Amino acid sequence: MTITVRSQGFITGFVMLLLAFPMYADAQIRGDRNQDREQMEQRFRRQMARTIQQRLELDDVQVESLLGVIRSHQEDRRRLGQADMAVRRRVEALMLEGATDEAEAEQLLVRMRRLRTEEARLFAQEQEELLEFLTAVQVLKLQSIRDDMGRRIQRIRGRDGSGPRSPRGNGYI
Repeated sequence: MTITVRSQGFITGFVMLLLAFPMYADAQIRGDRNQDREQMEQRFRRQMARTIQQRLELDDVQVESLLGVIRSHQEDRRRLGQADMAVRRRVEALMLEGATDEAEAEQLLVRMRRLRTEEARLFAQEQEELLEFLTAVQVLKLQSIRDDMGRRIQRIRGRDGSGPRSPRGNGYI
């Protein structure tokens, strides 16, 4: 399948949206390291674009539809990522403080449950929308690609993936 200029633009945009992981620490990197990271991320996005189009065997209409679904949930993913990061940071701080504040611990558990419920709702909604123009097999392949991408990004950032999950750390992009 050939990739038209229009398709490549859509796919590149799609992959950029897929990389909407919380990247708060990235803002602290400056100078050459920042340029190296940007170049590495650009190469990664191009590779992901080729992989997605090839593995899912998408035509231009499907690529456009896929982008629409991704864009429609981008703000929710960003919001969930920020909320998840805030909760994880507070949990870490509470543990460092000796974790004696039962009321705050209970409040954090409630927030964590609400986040996971919202993540599950977003995941289900995206799956339903994807199934309107992709086959079930294509949706599973996309999920696999997303999961693999999340693991690769964690490795690039130097994480082993064993900490608390982010909304996209388990396939919600």
